[in-house]
Amino acid sequence: MPHDGEVSTRTSLPARRSLLAVTAVAVLGCGLVVAAPAAAADTDIRINEVQSTSETDAPDFVELTNVGAEPIDISGWILRDDKDDHGGAVADGTTIAPGEFFVIEPKSFEDDFGLGKNDMARLFTAEEQLVDSYEWTEHAASEGRLPDGTGDFVETEPTPGEANVVREEEQDEPDEPSDAPVVINEIESNGDARGDWVELANTDENDSVDVSGWTLIDNKASHDPVVLDEGTEIESGGYLGVLTEPNFGLGGGDSVTVRDAEGLLVDAIEWTEHASTTLARCPDMTGDFTESGEGTFELANNCSEVVQPEIEVSPWPYNDEVTDAVASGTWGDDMSGIDVAPDGTVYAVNNDAGEISRLAGGPETYTVDATWQPSYPDGTGTPDGEGITVADDAIYLATERNNDEGDVSRPSVLRFELGEPGAVAATDEWNLAELTGELGANGGAEAIEWISDADALAAGLDYDPSAFGEHFGGIFTVGIEQTGSIHVVVLEADGGITELQMIAPSEAVASVMGLDWRAGGNQLFAQCDEECDNRSAEFRIADGAFERIDEYAAPAGMNPSYTNEGVAMTWCDQAAETVPTVLWMSDSAHEGVSLRTSVGSDCAPDGDGDGDDGNDDEGGDEDGGDADSEQDGAVSVQASAERGETISVTVVGREGEEVAVWLHSEPQRLVTGTVAADATIKATIPDDAELGEHSIVVRAADGTTIGSAPIEIVAASDADGELAVTGAEFSPVLPIAAAALLLLGGALVLRRTVRA
Repeated sequence: MPHDGEVSTRTSLPARRSLLAVTAVAVLGCGLVVAAPAAAADTDIRINEVQSTSETDAPDFVELTNVGAEPIDISGWILRDDKDDHGGAVADGTTIAPGEFFVIEPKSFEDDFGLGKNDMARLFTAEEQLVDSYEWTEHAASEGRLPDGTGDFVETEPTPGEANVVREEEQDEPDEPSDAPVVINEIESNGDARGDWVELANTDENDSVDVSGWTLIDNKASHDPVVLDEGTEIESGGYLGVLTEPNFGLGGGDSVTVRDAEGLLVDAIEWTEHASTTLARCPDMTGDFTESGEGTFELANNCSEVVQPEIEVSPWPYNDEVTDAVASGTWGDDMSGIDVAPDGTVYAVNNDAGEISRLAGGPETYTVDATWQPSYPDGTGTPDGEGITVADDAIYLATERNNDEGDVSRPSVLRFELGEPGAVAATDEWNLAELTGELGANGGAEAIEWISDADALAAGLDYDPSAFGEHFGGIFTVGIEQTGSIHVVVLEADGGITELQMIAPSEAVASVMGLDWRAGGNQLFAQCDEECDNRSAEFRIADGAFERIDEYAAPAGMNPSYTNEGVAMTWCDQAAETVPTVLWMSDSAHEGVSLRTSVGSDCAPDGDGDGDDGNDDEGGDEDGGDADSEQDGAVSVQASAERGETISVTVVGREGEEVAVWLHSEPQRLVTGTVAADATIKATIPDDAELGEHSIVVRAADGTTIGSAPIEIVAASDADGELAVTGAEFSPVLPIAAAALLLLGGALVLRRTVRA
């Protein structure tokens, strides 16, 4: 959901590599040649001034200057904006003398690109070394260094080719007031099923007021104002409620200005945070603004005292230190969902343009690696991508509406198979309106998370996958913003939707903005945003259904007013005390940043959860021996199995205990569950498992290795049905694989196995 009222963040990054994903591009005739990025350049050239918009329609420009004592040849140097495929090269023979200014107009390049509202200017040498960069999140009109070449960027008068001059503060002419007897009487900025609204009141007890052509606007002049229809009147002593969406939403720090048809000021109000109910005049129509007892759309204000409920939650159970996970300006506003794929790749989605981003890097910092522009299955529309989850080699988006028809609710789940970056149409759409009931255009499907059938069954969900057709190997949990409910559903390839459970919201976590499932385990996390101070809830499957286990405050290092709308966790998975690495995505770019993280345990899949178990091989004991060197025969399994085959793993002496079954060499959790009375537990070999020698490793709930046994994954025609093999017959391949795992080290720390 868009949140307004954010302050522009502008950052200069002199002589260091941009933290965006950089691909070197040189202009050669009409083509672009891609090369590897080089190190940052040591040079005295600086970006000195930028302009991305002009009241006089002057062209965008980037001004360079030389702060050194010698002339510098910049022939072939490349200017780019924030997109690596936008670029142009400086003409041969171009030199900048000491103290000289040199102006580049991006539109003059053959690539013909402009500078946008949320953009950056980057200068590279011909060898692809970054010289300087400057980024902004609101149009720069213009901004330059003071003093020239060395100072910080400030708002300046446009002076291309000349020394920078600070911009004179314009003194706004006072608004001429309207004499209409109308006031803003009540504001709803968060939580109403209808969306955000403004209530106007006519204080004249005798006459109606014609408000045809009147306008309402928030604190951003770039938004389209709401224009009242011809013939609209407010009766004497009456009220008129005006829905502001889809023109604009009302943020936690925002304002509303009302003007009559001639542009005269009728009334205005500004506030710094959401009200728990509404902001209302008390007494009605005449008093100052305060929190109302409750919202009263087109009725007299409820001026009873607001009694704030006492909400008690548990402290955040994981790492309280929260840090930025992307460079400032990587995205602007309107980011939303985030998820981690089974191979560890992170994906994010924007809720305005709907753009899907693939990230590179991690676990502490990320860059944008590739993007896709989604559409509906027929290739049209701009889905409002709010939540994202990765399953069965596809992307699923939770969407509230088609942004091309922004005032119409369309709560849907869309499925995408990503190919090359660029446009991508959904393969399927499931409209959830029949489950959710009537929703506002900005109150629909906000969060989504896939849970594998194996995880659901291992945790004991009352659910039979065989009762459904093709359903992508699992179930989905979908969070609805307006109601705060979580719907547990099966989505079938034929378009069928079956609801297994509806989880109601609580007072502490009244809205669901993000969801995350601990793959291979039994934990579902639901994230709220600033509406409930970024609290979260934990659910677990028990007695056949999801139940609420606990609710948590935001981490101590997280500003509770941040507009977090997405959450993703990655776990080492082998111990109950393991601390996950957590990613949060915010709708607003607070301090220029939308993605933040708290880093979890530094451990490998064979460790004990603290990253320092001293083991030398996979599942090894304290002496560095084989995983089952002291427990020969504790685990046994058949000698070979096919891909997709369900096998029976025997775990001697562990009847009734919860264990995790892993497939090695590359560690992949197959199942977490309880060992049956006959000392067995069922596990399914993944469909994509590599053929060849592997081992089955079984770990206790505390992460210690119980034992292991070799198994060969064979093609369907090769399975021989040999008798079970115990851990005493450990394959010689395994120590080699274990050594390889140690060499990989941290590369395996944050892999999250979603398929079981």
